[in-house]
Amino acid sequence: MDNDKFKKWSENFSAILPKSALEVKEDIQKNLRVLVKEAIQKMDLVEKSEVEALKAEINHLKSTLNEIRSKVEK
Repeated sequence: MDNDKFKKWSENFSAILPKSALEVKEDIQKNLRVLVKEAIQKMDLVEKSEVEALKAEINHLKSTLNEIRSKVEK
């Protein structure tokens, strides 16, 4: 995920803080960005394109296995 999304999320979180917390807004935003990045990294997420590529590879391997099975059964 790109840094702009993290920045936007942290800005949204900090926007709901009371006025008294605005003095430390930048510090809070930085800390929120770090926390969100760490949480997402711990989730071990993958891009949708990676999943699609793996699905295509699995389908290709299944097809190859089926061809081999049909040749062996003959």
